[in-house]
Amino acid sequence: MNNPVTTTRPSALEQAAIGQRAHAALEAASAALPPDIVFRLGQSREKALALHASRRRAPIALFQLVGFPGSGQHWLRDVVTPALGIVMLAVIATVAGQYSANANHSEVIEIDSALLTDDLPIDAYLDRGFTAWVAHQGGV
Repeated sequence: MNNPVTTTRPSALEQAAIGQRAHAALEAASAALPPDIVFRLGQSREKALALHASRRRAPIALFQLVGFPGSGQHWLRDVVTPALGIVMLAVIATVAGQYSANANHSEVIEIDSALLTDDLPIDAYLDRGFTAWVAHQGGV
């Protein structure tokens, strides 16, 4: 038999513990490095962070300048989700309106066909007493 392998994700506490152990191991390993290498690594890290920050800010500023909402990363989702909601509401309103119109139309068709196929005059259907008399006669 083929048993699927299930993987469980570590909890937030377990992830924090793993991160703390990794941090401690890196700190211990970096303590043994010569000071000039530590200095160059620090400069490289600062350059990388500055480059990352500038690349991240440019698209956000461009999207906000153009007028798109959101942070720039999920602008399509930020625009499409409300539009999709509005379209769905319009579709639901249209379907409900058509259903209501069809129900009224079916009722009118039923009354018209009953009037046209019956031998009674139209005035008999408009007389309230006649409707009560028919209901009383049907119950006997």
